[in-house]
Amino acid sequence: MTRALAHQATLAIQLTRLSAQSRQSAVMAERNRMARDIHDTLAQGFTGVIVQLEAVAEAMSKDQAVKASGHLNRAGDLARESLREARRSVQALRPQALEEKTIERGAERFDREMTRGTTVHAKFTLQGKRRKLPPEWETNLLRIGQEVLTNVLRHARASEFKVLLAFDSREIRLDLRDNGRGFDPGRRHEGFGLQGMRERAEGMGAKYQFTAGKEKAQRFSIVLPLTTASERDGP
Repeated sequence: MTRALAHQATLAIQLTRLSAQSRQSAVMAERNRMARDIHDTLAQGFTGVIVQLEAVAEAMSKDQAVKASGHLNRAGDLARESLREARRSVQALRPQALEEKTIERGAERFDREMTRGTTVHAKFTLQGKRRKLPPEWETNLLRIGQEVLTNVLRHARASEFKVLLAFDSREIRLDLRDNGRGFDPGRRHEGFGLQGMRERAEGMGAKYQFTAGKEKAQRFSIVLPLTTASERDGP
């Protein structure tokens, strides 16, 4: 009996330890999710605001008051939208852009709003027959596309940004590229962008590739096997 009680006590201690580890893992996972989402809303939104304010300064230097006013209004709109998205992220809600729209409509709207009044021309292409995706996938794909465009506006000095969302019978592919200057992804960079994109891709079980360099533009490609989506949807 003593041996049995000792065994049960040991088992109880192990179960308590596993439960604590599980809670800690859940807490860390939630912290990482919030870090990604807050970065993807606030940091991306701030970039859009900065781009518009820089355009205001340029327009004012050329005595283009009407143009400057337009940029200023867009900066205000972007700031308010970023604040709304940050609040939704804290509540673990889907991006507003996906509430009543498909992912391609949400991506097109973001690209249009972020590049309006800039020298960057954004083009979105949908290839193949669109298929229903898990909500988490749509959110991740939208956030990845937003992050890449944000990097283009901040660093690339590009004039073109192209987005391709392709569906076929076996996989879904998102391809994002620009024609600007690149950077060394191996160097230490401020922010959470590249890490966040990797975590989102890995969380979906996707294959991804990011290429950039000082003499070449950046390109981010992500391939999602449709078998993974079927497994997530369940029977």
